[in-house]
Amino acid sequence: MTEGTAGAWRVRTVDGAEVRLRSGRVGLMSVDVKAPVSGGELVIGADGAHFTLRMALDQLKTGNFLTQAAARTLVSRHDATVLTYDGSGPAVSGGWAVSGHAVAGDVDVALDLVITGIGPADDAMAEIELVGSASLGTVHLPLPGMGTIDDFSFDVDAKLALAP
Repeated sequence: MTEGTAGAWRVRTVDGAEVRLRSGRVGLMSVDVKAPVSGGELVIGADGAHFTLRMALDQLKTGNFLTQAAARTLVSRHDATVLTYDGSGPAVSGGWAVSGHAVAGDVDVALDLVITGIGPADDAMAEIELVGSASLGTVHLPLPGMGTIDDFSFDVDAKLALAP
């Protein structure tokens, strides 16, 4: 699928265009956050892919009211209302491996993603899947009983529609 694929696509920001960030178990809980996509672009050329993505962290959603309040507190504490990702990388088997940084407010995290075209056979780039993970290091979560987590990491998972 990567051979012969070249062009530029914008990420469609329709209802349901969101990225899921999910942590492993932290004590008795795991953190599962969905943030809506507010824009982005995928450009593929002979030297690989360049991918940008913007997410509206001020509109994120979680599974329960405790983590929702904690997440919103973290967003406002770090002035992180918009997360911007910018990464580039080569073609790999079935897709592209991009490395870059996700920046939101005063937080800057290295993030590696694998991008795979999963659209229909006649237009595989109509939809992409993003998979990756990152580690934030030490994080203080404003949740009773959670406090400081020494090695907080999360997984990224999304399926996004693209338009030429």
